[in-house]
Amino acid sequence: MNKFRLPITNHQSLIALLFSIIMLASCNPEAKWETDDVIVKMNIGTVSAGFIECNFSTNKEAYYLIACQPARSDYDPMTVQKQFMTLNLDSAFSDYLMWRSRLLYEGEFNIAPFESHSLQYGDVHFVFTGLHAATNYWVYAFVVNPETMKPTGKLFLTTVKTAIGSTMSIFFEYRVKGRWDYTYPMDGYGNIRDIYPYVTTTRDSLDIAKSGDSPALYFALWYADLLEYPEWANVLFGVKAVENDGWNSSVEFEKGHTYYTYISGFDGAFNHHVIYKFKWDGESTNYYFTEQDADPDSNDNTGL
Repeated sequence: MNKFRLPITNHQSLIALLFSIIMLASCNPEAKWETDDVIVKMNIGTVSAGFIECNFSTNKEAYYLIACQPARSDYDPMTVQKQFMTLNLDSAFSDYLMWRSRLLYEGEFNIAPFESHSLQYGDVHFVFTGLHAATNYWVYAFVVNPETMKPTGKLFLTTVKTAIGSTMSIFFEYRVKGRWDYTYPMDGYGNIRDIYPYVTTTRDSLDIAKSGDSPALYFALWYADLLEYPEWANVLFGVKAVENDGWNSSVEFEKGHTYYTYISGFDGAFNHHVIYKFKWDGESTNYYFTEQDADPDSNDNTGL
């Protein structure tokens, strides 16, 4: 691991310097990105309580920004397209500078440029997560000239209302093999559903005991925090595989310790979740859990 660190006092100056360098580099009078006539097509797929699935494509090659935000009744982006696009591009660029500055501070040097990190290109499948149920959202896209760092062309926007409750029936199977654990989001036909967002975490039973809460309450509070601050969530899709060595994971498996693994759809306040309990017996550990193996005590939400 690279131990190089910049002085903390230079952090704000670094952000300002990065902004200046990138803006100067982008002011190319011979820009070749003539993209005023690009059309961004949006095809809304599954809409649930906490997520919206959407496919994006363009009629010609172009970089474009995609986003989703709560709709406002007092404001119509289509009547002030340039202002709306500039505002959201500035916001995306600000987020990029903070991300880039953090990596530089940690000693990283090979960092993706703004267009690769923050913009889309070609056909894109995306799932917007951390949404509220029964709420209107603007899903939108617009083309960005990566050389001038300005929006170009028209704003493409559609309003989508999320469902009252989760619209997908999903259950979770779970495997522990050695230090690795695996999570499988399954539908009723036994197929893995890779568009369904979910979150999961594993805790040592000793740590839960120290909290004074039951496993059900402990994880209910953990999930409630993610609903309030969705930017904290490590949202997963499809099969998850993690080595629980304390380096690539939040917990390091220790022989003889008992663990609880919580898995929940990240699909609004009320969606499917399960808690599995197991004792780790060392590298030879090999468990496969279906929902019939869920721990009845730790999954008991009575009194929550």
